[in-house]
Amino acid sequence: MKELLKNLKVWQKILIILGFLLAITLVVVAVIYANNVEPKVKIVFENTVNIPSDELMAIRKKMVGVIEGNTEAFDDNTIYVGKARGYQEETIDGETTATFVVDFDEIKQSYQVEVTWPNPDDGSPNIYITCPLLDSKYPETKCATEFNSSSDIISYLPYSGMLSSGKEYTVIPNYEYGMLYLEIRVDACGDKTVLDKTSEAVRDWLSTINFDPDDYVLYVVPNICNGEEMDFDFENDYVRANYTKTNDQNINKILPYYIPHEFYIYPAVDNNNNVTSVKVKVGACREYQIDFAKDFATRYLMANGINYPVEFDECAE
Repeated sequence: MKELLKNLKVWQKILIILGFLLAITLVVVAVIYANNVEPKVKIVFENTVNIPSDELMAIRKKMVGVIEGNTEAFDDNTIYVGKARGYQEETIDGETTATFVVDFDEIKQSYQVEVTWPNPDDGSPNIYITCPLLDSKYPETKCATEFNSSSDIISYLPYSGMLSSGKEYTVIPNYEYGMLYLEIRVDACGDKTVLDKTSEAVRDWLSTINFDPDDYVLYVVPNICNGEEMDFDFENDYVRANYTKTNDQNINKILPYYIPHEFYIYPAVDNNNNVTSVKVKVGACREYQIDFAKDFATRYLMANGINYPVEFDECAE
């Protein structure tokens, strides 16, 4: 190579250097263009919002990929315009979280957006785009994002059934923090027997329509009485969720413990289905939420005479 360069004429060397510099320039320009190209998604808000411009740009870019993955006739030349509604904002410990739904009328799709950014804005935002299963303008049936996907079970819901006692219950789909769960509402008035019987009835119903009950988390709302929601008591209200049974019958009676918007406590098992520890997945990564969930899980196990190490799993965002 050295000998080759040595034999080149001056003008040839200059051309090589210029070509090399031109190649570098083109790469730099391409990178700058890629980072600043206007996303093919626009979001129109009803009112002025406080989402920083960088975060909003990141949401729009991420939404392009979600729409492309769910639209057979996706067009690179089309700008998809979505109308945002239901905007809510909360600031805790210097972090601001905004949630809202975006409806795209042209393609008849709705998405739930949650974005969290530090204040002051000195870090990358956390953005979660999911498919809303409830209260959406366009209820999804074939929708997927990196955080959730729909299930054929949606076409069977909502479902109403009746226990042998004559008490009626309703099953509706719900979605939170990367988890599709089936919410079961029944007038239990704090009666844990009713909660258990309702959970068993729904499992039986799922089996009759050829769905594996263990594929779904069942959450029986414990604080419904005479059609009215009562105050929820973390310490005393027992929540029955769906799970694959472990070899420890004692822990099967109390776990998993699933509270939407709060935490999910469940047993970790080895290949033989023996319990190795109890894991806690919380609704958000804020320190006080993690500490509260860990403390609750530890006290809950102790109160029921169970001694397993408690581990923090991950944020369920």
